[in-house]
Amino acid sequence: MIRVIPVLILLFYACIEDIKKREIEDWVWIVMIAIGLLFGVYDYSQNITYKTLAENITLIKIIALFIIVYIAILILEKSSFQENIKETPYILAFLGVSVLMFFAPNPFNVIFQNMSVTFIFIFFITFFGLMGGGDGKALIALSSLFFGTEKTLPIFSISVFDNSLILVIFLPLAIFFYNVLKKSKFEGIEGQKLAKIRAYFTGYPICIAHLSDKTFPLVFCEDGKLKLRSALGTIEYDVDKYREEISPYTERIWVTPGLPFLIPITLGFITAYFYGDLLFKLLFYLF
Repeated sequence: MIRVIPVLILLFYACIEDIKKREIEDWVWIVMIAIGLLFGVYDYSQNITYKTLAENITLIKIIALFIIVYIAILILEKSSFQENIKETPYILAFLGVSVLMFFAPNPFNVIFQNMSVTFIFIFFITFFGLMGGGDGKALIALSSLFFGTEKTLPIFSISVFDNSLILVIFLPLAIFFYNVLKKSKFEGIEGQKLAKIRAYFTGYPICIAHLSDKTFPLVFCEDGKLKLRSALGTIEYDVDKYREEISPYTERIWVTPGLPFLIPITLGFITAYFYGDLLFKLLFYLF
């Protein structure tokens, strides 16, 4: 339980920073990893050991396969080579940690094993655009402190990811009930019924004067008419130019929140620690 307190403090701080700035400084995750290593020192002094993830030969095969795939990505994705090569320092850090896990005593080898396998998992998740790099760093940092239990997957941080995906599903329901209570309306905004129903689950109306880069508009102007966007997702736009374009037609628009994924990750961590892997328990219940 003592591990949870500093981790929650850092996660809550990171969530606040993510909401305000949409960016979290790396020192937050460095501190979390340092705390994990300090607990490792304590466990080592008390002769406390943990179960390793797999045999060394298995881990070597996983790392070798990852390196081959990474090199293949650099070769095949020539159009985005410059962007992919920027990840090389992280790859080198990963290799350094991977080497340490073969020589470090328990529990440090378990810490490095968890961090290495989590890094591989996060690399492919972020590569396919399913998560941001900052969120991935949070999971890697968590893997230095918490290991798999009977209630979670062998890699605790992946259970945190599972839980965050399930918990984020409830956000549209919260937005829907908010709109129902506020009796939100689409005044002066055209849109199909399906688009309006979807907007009720994904957005809410605000005064255009309160528009900021922390929200994304669901309304656009076409031929002097305001219409609902047919596609979801974040868009790049200039707040001042958008406000100047839309304000002659309305004082209120619909927006969708740019909710940082770190908030579901924090909730996923809390549920994984106190309850377990929600997806694992759901599948166990069904089958």
